[in-house]
Order: sequence, then structure tokens, then C-alpha cells
Amino acid sequence: MKEWIKAVGTRKPGTRHLSYDEAVAAAHAIARGDSTDAQTAAFLMAMRMRGESEEEMTGFIDVFRKYSLPYRSFSHSLNCAGPHDGRSCFPVTIPVCLLLASVGFPQVLHGSESFSPRTGQSLKSLLEGLGIQVVLGAREWETAFLQLGIGFIWTELMCPPFGRLRPVREQMGLRTLLDTVEQAMNPVHSQNIVLGVRHKTAMERLLKLLPKSGVETAYLIQGMEGTEDLPLHKNSSIRKVTPWGDEASTIDPGTFGFHGAPLEKCGKERQLELLERIVQGEEAPELRNEREHVVFNAGLRLYWFDKVGSYEEGFQLARSLLQRKEAFKLLVKWRELSGIGRSGKLSRKKMSG
Repeated sequence: MKEWIKAVGTRKPGTRHLSYDEAVAAAHAIARGDSTDAQTAAFLMAMRMRGESEEEMTGFIDVFRKYSLPYRSFSHSLNCAGPHDGRSCFPVTIPVCLLLASVGFPQVLHGSESFSPRTGQSLKSLLEGLGIQVVLGAREWETAFLQLGIGFIWTELMCPPFGRLRPVREQMGLRTLLDTVEQAMNPVHSQNIVLGVRHKTAMERLLKLLPKSGVETAYLIQGMEGTEDLPLHKNSSIRKVTPWGDEASTIDPGTFGFHGAPLEKCGKERQLELLERIVQGEEAPELRNEREHVVFNAGLRLYWFDKVGSYEEGFQLARSLLQRKEAFKLLVKWRELSGIGRSGKLSRKKMSG
């Protein structure tokens, strides 16, 4: 590992980017555990300071895929990979995915546990809080997914090297190339993908990598907290990526008649309470801001991935699905199929009672 650290180090003359084959060798050393924690941290830090090349990123993605469980292909699904540092406000993407899956558009979420629950809640933690069993082997997951059209893949279970590297990443406390690798894994070979990014540098990096992953249509979004969720109080930058190129645009919620305040930061219990109430179709005035965020984001995705003929049709469909409690019906099935659902106990208050 030392030779790769010397090659990418930032303070010595002659440092350079690794070739694809060199990146593959370095990635294997890290994934197998041949690299010590100190060496891995030094390599990741050097790469972060200098910036990763496309060949380096491609090499790491290819290697980590080889160490992953062999899931079957579900190419017509939409893949959503959450940020590793979690969400500190209402997780819009969960009810959005439930709505889309309820009309036959398969949804795959994947991600790891948040490195610091104080900074935000991971999708894994929130789904477990909703009563979903997420620790499933590949065959178990596929069986459930075929019946439900929605599923969550825990990155550290899917790809064991991520679990082994977790202490290193926690101690570093910084975003590294492994965050991009994790987002671009595309575990079931989805042709559609929506990813959140924090800045345009990450967006530029991903738009070069995703077409190599077999993705037909990808949307990269500078959303709330680096997620794929667009806010209502301001414009959002997005990039649509296809094998034929990419297109930059700005989404203004006001154009579609949507207006709202920034979502308030809240802890896990509050996020779970909001999720339960929203998916159950509650229309209480105090839920309006969160509910409108769900309708807006669901409508966008329905149109972006050609499930409806216009944005307006997407918003109308999302609103109707919420009112008919379609997201909640699917959540109940997900709980039951996961083996830890609690039949007849529909609210978190009742579940804990």
C-alpha cells in the first residue's frame, strides 16, 4: 500500500494520479484488509486533498462491486442512495419512494448507518424505526422486493469491506472517495437513479461515472442536506445524465405553484412521527409543509422517469395517492413481509403502547 500512498501524496515531487490498473490494485488492498487502518486513512486523505481522477474512481467502484453480494438485476427500478451523514429534518424521500412503488415503479434505497446520529438520521435507522427489517440476505431481499416493489439495501451488509472500513471513516470524519463509491454502487443494476450531492464538484464527478454503471437516466440534485430531496423555499440545481450526454437546469418550485418554508431540523422520534402521519394521509394544517414537499418531489420523479405525461399530472397523482393512503398500505405490507410488523398497530403511539 505504501507505493500507492507515495504516488498520490500531495507534498512530494512526482506525485500523480493512479492509472486504472493501479487504482484497482490499491482498492483490492483496502477491500481485502491488506492495508492497515493508518495506511488506508493516509491514502484516502491524500486522494481527498489532491482530487480523484475518473480512472481512479472507476477502478475503486469496479473493485468494490466485486466484493458485493450478487443481487439479481432489477433494471426497471429507480435507485436512491442517501448521504452517509444522514438527515436532520423530515426525510422526504421515504414517503416519495412508497408513493412511486405503490403505482408499480420499483424503488431501491441503499446506504449505510450515519457516522454520527447527532448530525442526522440514516435511512437504515429510520426504516428500522418504522418497523422494517433491513438485515436481509440477497435472496431474502429479492423475494421481498418482487412482492413489494420497494426495498432497502444496507451497504455494509451488501459489501462487507464497507463494514470493515467504517471505523476508519468514522475517525477521519471527512467525506472521501468511498462516499462516491458507495453512491455509485447501483446494487441491482437500476437503469434509473437519483442522487443527492452537496456541491458541483461531486456532481461533475458522478456525471462521468454513472453512464459506465449501466444507468440510462440519472438525476443529480443539490438537494436539502446533500440529499436527493428538493426544497420548496428556493431553487435547486439539477443535472440530467444519459449515455448521450448531460443537461443542466434549475427547478423553481414557484413555477408549479409550490411554496413552503425550510424544513425544520428534528430528531429521530419526530421524523418518525411525521413519516407515520404523512403516509397515513393526514391533512392537518401543521403537516402542510412536509406534505407539500412529498407531493412536489414525487411529482417531479414521476415525470422525470416517464411515468406521467406532465409535471402537473405527476403532482395530481402524488396528491391522490397520499389521500388514498397508498403509501401507508404499502408500508404495512413491508412491515408484515419483513417479519417484524405489528398487525393492527398502525401508529407509532399504538406500536409503542
